[in-house]
Order: sequence, then C-alpha cells, then structure tokens
Amino acid sequence: MIGLDQERITDKMDDLEKCLRELEEYLPAAVDEYLGSGMRRRACERAFHLACENMLDICNMIISDEGLGIPIDSKDSISKLSQYDVISQSLASKLEELTGFRNLLVHQYGRVDDSVAYTSLRDESGDFYEFLEEIEKFITSKIDS
Repeated sequence: MIGLDQERITDKMDDLEKCLRELEEYLPAAVDEYLGSGMRRRACERAFHLACENMLDICNMIISDEGLGIPIDSKDSISKLSQYDVISQSLASKLEELTGFRNLLVHQYGRVDDSVAYTSLRDESGDFYEFLEEIEKFITSKIDS
C-alpha cells in the first residue's frame, strides 16, 4: 500500500468547498425565488451535483489509498468509509441519502418536486461540511501516526 495521497485528497476537499460556496451563493433565501428561476434552479442542482461528485471522489481516493476493497457503487463507497471508521455511521447514512438525491436529479429517475429539492439543497449542505470535518480528522490521524 502506497499510503494516503494527502495532496490529491486536499485538492478535492477544496473543490468540494468551492461547490458548497457556489450553492450557498446561488440558492435564494425564499423558495418562491428558487421556483421562479429555471436558471437558478439548474445552477443550484449543478453545484450540488458537483459537490456530491467531489465527495465521492474523496471517498474513492481514501478507499484506494488505504486498500479498503472495491466499492460496487456510490453508496458502497460511503459505506466502506464508515465500515473502516473513517467517517461515522450517522454521517454515512446522511451521505447515502444525499447520493440518492443526486441520482434523482442527475438521472431523472422520477419527476423532481422543485420545492422539495429546494428544501433538500438548503438543509443538507451541512452534511457536506460534517464530511469535510471528519475527513480532515482522518487525515490528521494518519499524519500523527
């Protein structure tokens, strides 16, 4: 095993934070503003989508660097990090839900209720920040050991 590629992971963490800042910038304070602007809705959805992709890239980099096996899908990537105590189980559950929402938006498995999407985009960005905090703790623990 080569070990943790801290620089690559940190770069992805920075990209994730950038996506979250953009989402916060694009997401209006009121649902009516969100519903009234297709461009704004799509910008928010894209920022959220990219945030999810960066989060999953970080998961997969750690899985690869730490030799934790081969995940079968996105949710398994998150599950593996929880299984190996990189992130907490409670956070993993929230991130798996985020990934499901991302799949709904990106792959259009069903009609998206834009008012529900607004609430999810507004309320769930904190889960990404919790993810970043737990990954930072994991990286620090690897450096200290």
